Amino acid sequence: MNNNGWIATKKEHVTYNIFWLGQNILWGFVSNYLASYLNMGLGIDPLKAAAVLIGPRIWDAVNDTLFGYIVDKYRFKNGQQFMPWIKIGTFGIGVVGIVLFAIPKSLADTTKIIWFVIAYMIFDALYTFLDAPAFSMSTVMTDNIQERTEFISGNKLFAMIGGIIATVAVSGFIESVGWFGSAVIFCGIGFVLMIPYLFCGKERRVQTEKEKEESFSFKQMFSYLKTNKYLIACLISFLLFGMTSFEQPMSLYVAKVCFGAEGKQMFIAACAALPVLLVALVVPVLAKKYDKFYILLAGLVFSAIVSIVAIFVGCKSFVLSIVFVALKCIGFACWQVIIYMLVADTTEYGTYKSGVRATGITFSLQTFISKMNSALVNSFMLFCISFTGYDALLEAQTTEVITKIWNLYIYIPAIGYVLGIIILVVFYKLRVNDVQIMAKYNNGEISYEEANAELGKKFGEPFKK
Repeated sequence: MNNNGWIATKKEHVTYNIFWLGQNILWGFVSNYLASYLNMGLGIDPLKAAAVLIGPRIWDAVNDTLFGYIVDKYRFKNGQQFMPWIKIGTFGIGVVGIVLFAIPKSLADTTKIIWFVIAYMIFDALYTFLDAPAFSMSTVMTDNIQERTEFISGNKLFAMIGGIIATVAVSGFIESVGWFGSAVIFCGIGFVLMIPYLFCGKERRVQTEKEKEESFSFKQMFSYLKTNKYLIACLISFLLFGMTSFEQPMSLYVAKVCFGAEGKQMFIAACAALPVLLVALVVPVLAKKYDKFYILLAGLVFSAIVSIVAIFVGCKSFVLSIVFVALKCIGFACWQVIIYMLVADTTEYGTYKSGVRATGITFSLQTFISKMNSALVNSFMLFCISFTGYDALLEAQTTEVITKIWNLYIYIPAIGYVLGIIILVVFYKLRVNDVQIMAKYNNGEISYEEANAELGKKFGEPFKK
């Protein structure tokens, strides 16, 4: 530590970004194609395949929350809290990912399902081992809030690139080398890209003597959550916004129904994804001058306004329509990048108010909500589509159905933007300067009196050490 706090190395920045690139190439391949693999690859009946996937979803909820508690309660012998878990998860997930796609098609359905469920549950647990701790590393590699913003922004940028690579490239590989061959390629590439960070990432925050003496309990965990109202606000908004994010899940319907060609889906999906890449690049620059809270708020307000205009523009012109899709997704992009930064900030607030540092449970809950979103948004989307009159058996839909599908694609995300604005303005009061002061107090760099003097009565008195 120097006068400026903990500073991460350039090598850590680079390898951290590459880690997320590899992780999302691997995760993108596995998560995006599970249903197709069960149905098309293994010949499992669609209804049976849907039922098979329910069990792992329940396991998701259990292992995320339980693991967050374990991470916060225990330290390894070398004093580290996060990096050992990332190493365990990384070295295991590549192998298990390949095993998951190695099921012989000649086996009986029951045997295939048992193999699949066991392999996927192990895979999901290993993913949890590396995902929440990898997010948490941004809070222990540096105590500089601006640098944390750069870490998380880079994380989202490279994660998005990895996801796009997996989504776009997979179909061609499956046709040429099959499911198992594709798993070897994508899981192998992901694993290799993740390795360098395991040797470069460094935890700089060490436990205080008081933290070493304390035993993190469920009571403390709930005390932390109870006092961390800003984390609760983030998680609720995360869930609501995620359930209304129809931009990617509904792109195939919009392409087929509104523009008459499924092949146009890739252009619509690209218009939804491109703003995330651009925002991830721009946010670290803007955050040097403006508070990231206001950047997010501006993005949401902009997209809400553009969505209103997009309703009147309609979908008669494909080019004009996808321009508006890209513009309205700027708010979606700001959310995708910045909400993770706000969650990281809440760890400092929670520690400041409760005296308990529960970074593991914070990011595990974030991971859980993210997984819940991916499960719920598709169901909610289908529920909404059922009211439009859409008939999958018809080659061409009526003009009324086309209009309803387009309006649904615009209206529901717009509701998400408005909900996000309301929750942020009403319930989220943390700003970057506040968080920096809290981090200094939590790390023992300033006293109780100094923290109180700098923050005033805005957040109440901190937990007295």
